[in-house]
Amino acid sequence: MDTNDDNADIQTKKILFVTNSESGQANIILAMAVEAAARPHVQVHVASFPVLKQRVEGFSPQLNFHPLDGKAMAEARVARGLSAGADPHPPTTKSFEPYRDLPPMLAGWDGECTFFLSSAVGDV
Repeated sequence: MDTNDDNADIQTKKILFVTNSESGQANIILAMAVEAAARPHVQVHVASFPVLKQRVEGFSPQLNFHPLDGKAMAEARVARGLSAGADPHPPTTKSFEPYRDLPPMLAGWDGECTFFLSSAVGDV
């Protein structure tokens, strides 16, 4: 059996990972992207904000980076008047304070920016 003919029938699968540039989410997504890129016949793309480009390219030359225009989540939160470090942390005397800002914290972007970013991902 000629293995070259067998490989010709296998189609390359493409996977697109979309992530925030902040480490909490990005680290998990990048770990999955690197693992997926190690598989045969898989082409991996990562879409995120430009600040993440160097990290993506440093993980593996097999990852294809696509920059998203717009503000990263931390920048969007600050633009909406939230502290960049407003995420809840383990119990302290002030651990419940961040929850008053929970909706805008989870949705870091306003409606217009959310629509813009969704369109940008569709363009990738």
